[in-house]
Amino acid sequence: MLSLTDMLLMRLNTTPARLYLIENSHPGTKENMSDPFQKHKEPEEIFLPLSNKQYAEFYSIEMEDFVQDIQFYQDHCKKGSRILELGCGTGRISRALSSCGCPVTGLDISFFMLLQARKQSRNPPWYVCMDMTKMSLNMLYDHILIPYNTLNLLKEISAITRCLQQAKTYLEPGGSLLLQIHIPDKQLLDLNGGKLFQFQTFSLAKPRSGKLIKETLRSYHSRQQEIRLEERYRVRPEGNMMGKEDLSHILYLAAFSVQQWIDLLQDNGFPKLSFFGDYNSRPFLEGQDSMLLINAQVS
Repeated sequence: MLSLTDMLLMRLNTTPARLYLIENSHPGTKENMSDPFQKHKEPEEIFLPLSNKQYAEFYSIEMEDFVQDIQFYQDHCKKGSRILELGCGTGRISRALSSCGCPVTGLDISFFMLLQARKQSRNPPWYVCMDMTKMSLNMLYDHILIPYNTLNLLKEISAITRCLQQAKTYLEPGGSLLLQIHIPDKQLLDLNGGKLFQFQTFSLAKPRSGKLIKETLRSYHSRQQEIRLEERYRVRPEGNMMGKEDLSHILYLAAFSVQQWIDLLQDNGFPKLSFFGDYNSRPFLEGQDSMLLINAQVS
């Protein structure tokens, strides 16, 4: 059975960039739709669990060409400074800062992410497999980075607090914590528990040929103050239908208000905060921006 995404791809002559659809379960939503198949129910699709190894491979493909945020960290890190990146993933930011002459340590809890990082690095930074809430390091750093919504993924206030306290411990006096935080946007909030659907396509990594289709379904849950993020990956090898795979996992992100993030930072030793709304360090516009970049100075 073809998935919705497969059928959409068959109708497109070019690779789609991004497509957003709103799926809302409120009664009456579909009443006015002219759809002869309203009462027809397709069998549910089956997705196998996504392994940590597969996720690291797909994440590497997805993020390979994403470089927009690197400029922000270059602008806010002193030349030659010692840098610790928490949640470094496949090492794309660590590599970029290391190539600028900064000694960089990349830390991630996923062994398979770090394998991808080392595979892509000719002269790699120092990578260490460790939990960012239970760090044991032997040096201090001028800057600590928590990029790309990694702090949201800790979800619980207790875990976020431990991470911030440890970050303060490993910063030099006058050092800074640089982080990117996701703030729920109005479109998602207005869905009131409904799902926001998006898909993207990428080329499979060599030696394989074909497409990797990533689908995401996001929903906001106000009571828990969290975003439920389901990520689905459809592997579509070229000319080999037997190699098709449908895989998925679910992530939960802390979805706090801007003020809650400010309180968390200030309560854990970061009194001086600067806020930005894009990677060019434009001032943050509350109520408009869903990306919050922070330069937090240690007390």
